[in-house]
Amino acid sequence: MAGALVPPPEILAMAFALARSSLLAALLAASAVFAGGCTVEDAGDDATREGDEGETAANVEEIVDVNHSAVKRQSIGNCWLYATASWAESLAKSASPTNAELNMSESYWTYWHWFDQIANGSPRTEIQTGGWFSTAVEIMARYGVMNEGSFIRSEAADEMSLRQKSALAKMNESLKNGALKTPEARRDRALVRRELDKAWELEPNVVTQLTRVFGSSVQRTFDRSTVSTRFTSIKRASDIKASLRDPQTKQPITGTLQDAIGTAGGYSRSGRLAWRSARYPWTTAERRAVLGRVQRALHDRQPVVITWYVDFNALDPQGRFLAPPATPGVQGGHMTVLEDYQIDGVPGFGTLPAGTVESRPEALTAALDPAAKIAFFRVKNSWGSYRPDRQFVLPGYHDLYMTYLDGPVKHCTQNATNTGSTDDCYDATPLGDFVLPAGY
Repeated sequence: MAGALVPPPEILAMAFALARSSLLAALLAASAVFAGGCTVEDAGDDATREGDEGETAANVEEIVDVNHSAVKRQSIGNCWLYATASWAESLAKSASPTNAELNMSESYWTYWHWFDQIANGSPRTEIQTGGWFSTAVEIMARYGVMNEGSFIRSEAADEMSLRQKSALAKMNESLKNGALKTPEARRDRALVRRELDKAWELEPNVVTQLTRVFGSSVQRTFDRSTVSTRFTSIKRASDIKASLRDPQTKQPITGTLQDAIGTAGGYSRSGRLAWRSARYPWTTAERRAVLGRVQRALHDRQPVVITWYVDFNALDPQGRFLAPPATPGVQGGHMTVLEDYQIDGVPGFGTLPAGTVESRPEALTAALDPAAKIAFFRVKNSWGSYRPDRQFVLPGYHDLYMTYLDGPVKHCTQNATNTGSTDDCYDATPLGDFVLPAGY
């Protein structure tokens, strides 16, 4: 259920940027404990590419509340980049007069995430693939956007990038035994770029574009320099139109992706139109208040980001995370984008089901009543669309029931083979936070 209408409240800042403060780190440790990494599950050599088994979810999904782009499939632990790309693509798609869909390159942002990690000369021998929404939008602000086919031409129409996985192996080898094995080498920004270009097997014209805009040693970035993008396929975040909402009136306005990103500042992001995160709180009343803010954003077709903790033993054959599993399974932090929700006990209306666009203003208003209870959220995921080993409620979509999200689940240390473990477990709340538009 979701529709159009209903004025919302306000929002907070990126909880994962906040997680660096000792106070919030303690709160998150006690409640959800999200690692920066993402649950990839078994996204590997059996990858189903777009076209192998029919249409992607963008063509067959029945829910049209949030104007989503096509479902993709991560191959490494960078769900946070896929979720943020989905968020940005939705904002851009809704701003397009023709509803045109941008296929933004998660690989492009992954390239720069690795560069930023390595170029500080830190003594690491392995790339950390995890990150946060705040990390992703900072990369967008710093390095802009490329479409998938402009960065890696051969993957322009692929649902999953295999290049990310192969590049990761090559860069880890370079850090461990190769050209980047010393801190001094990692501080050589030009060398880091050359190693990345080689690992990603970038075509010469793509390397030339990156050098033209940012320099061979990345001495220029969009957030700190006046940089020209002429003769390249690279766009600034400020070049991309985005469908946003006025924080006061809640009426649709056209801004830019940079407006939605805002600017980093302390534990929050600043900017009149900047999206910020709201942590899922402790008490029932506070939780219902936050969920009401999420509902209002969904009523206005906004692509709300959700961070949650996955236990695959909770996933049933219908693609639903119904309840905490009796026995812990493979686990990990995850980030996705909301599509819809179902709510019970709506005064005067009963259940408002997911999959049915609700256009009655009085029903949407009644759904915000504190007595009404959300049954589940429907999310667009980054685990692919059609897969023989995975069930979905719709191709690429899962239902996250509040009985699961409220937990508690047993958060356990994973064993060496990542097949699940019951060692060193403690209770945790799977739902971490939401990223909401300004004014909600």
